[in-house]
Amino acid sequence: MARNDAEGGPVAFISGGAGNLGRAVTAAFLEAGWRVSVALHHTDAKNALDPLKAAHPGRVSTCLLDLSKELGAASAITQTVQWGGRLDAVAHLMGGWAGGEKVADTSLGEWEAMMGVNLTSAFLLTRAALPRMLEGGGGSLVYVSSRAAREQRAGNAAYAVSKAGLLVLAESVAEEYGGQGIRANAVLPGTMDTPANRRAMPNADFAKWISTDDVARVILFLASSESAPVNGAAVPVYGRS
Repeated sequence: MARNDAEGGPVAFISGGAGNLGRAVTAAFLEAGWRVSVALHHTDAKNALDPLKAAHPGRVSTCLLDLSKELGAASAITQTVQWGGRLDAVAHLMGGWAGGEKVADTSLGEWEAMMGVNLTSAFLLTRAALPRMLEGGGGSLVYVSSRAAREQRAGNAAYAVSKAGLLVLAESVAEEYGGQGIRANAVLPGTMDTPANRRAMPNADFAKWISTDDVARVILFLASSESAPVNGAAVPVYGRS
């Protein structure tokens, strides 16, 4: 990955930056003048970010790594800094859902899968990013949690616990590193208006769902200096639901 000193602007690493929410977040950061390093998932379309790369030449870098593994998360942050020369923000969008069973019927495999993709990946990225941010004088971490971290948990225990863990992780980082210029916050989206959700819930009132663009704007705000006084917050983004 070639170093990108010629391009100005702060640098953000976005996990899951090619998904439905991810593309909106990546676009929002780019339009605000950021350079963006994106971790792709093997299920992402290979050309998902091509329009953004074409619109912002030299300002988007991608990697294909398993962020739920220690080496993958560390490599993603190292490559980002090598490319961009700095690290100002991490937006952790990567995640997944599995559920439908009550706690007694939830398998250990499902539990571990939810912890790995939603929470362990966030911990590993955070641990890798903090030294880089401290070297640069500070930075911001934004975690995408879920409304399920606060309510509507029945049949979603493993998912809800993993997403609630992100709130505690943000609070812990804020308490431990706030005095050194590090901020950590979380957003809790309600149901987002995505093609997948429309297919899964065809009879829902889509007008009550939150758009991915709206969620992206909140994430960008929390990552940027405009939200400098905000640290350790859990911000609901529920739309009209």
